[in-house]
Amino acid sequence: MMYNKILVAYDRSEDSEKALHQAVKLAELNHASIHLVHVSKESHKFSNQPEIRIPYGTGSIGNEGHAGVPSPVHESGRDGALIEKSEGEAMVREVKETLYHMGVNVDSDVRVGDPAKEIVDLAVMTEADLIVIGSRGLSGIKKWMLGSVSQKVAQQSPCPVLIVK
Repeated sequence: MMYNKILVAYDRSEDSEKALHQAVKLAELNHASIHLVHVSKESHKFSNQPEIRIPYGTGSIGNEGHAGVPSPVHESGRDGALIEKSEGEAMVREVKETLYHMGVNVDSDVRVGDPAKEIVDLAVMTEADLIVIGSRGLSGIKKWMLGSVSQKVAQQSPCPVLIVK
């Protein structure tokens, strides 16, 4: 089977690193291009507690010796997702540069939402010939509750899926 466009799901987990290496080998063999995708989960979807952040540099210790603690900043909704997305973009940019220097033709996307759905949608949109994904991502216990992303991708994908472990 010849592959022209290989979609690789990447989240810095050990399995996604292995998936990326495998995809690069396949791309080199097939003279294929790689489309790198990172999906940031919608922030705080699984928790009702907004994340609390103390703004840096705003706490001061008064003469009485107690800390003047600033009021916490509540991050919720799109705000948190934007922070996640920009971290994802930085991560993807790094990998993209490395691949570019190796002579691999690479595109990338950072999406926010349900990882399996976003990966499958992108595979359809880019007409990918193959999806390469690690068997386990960074999600830990959530994965156990929600079913593995790689399993969902394999079930819903329009093209073959290579699950790397």
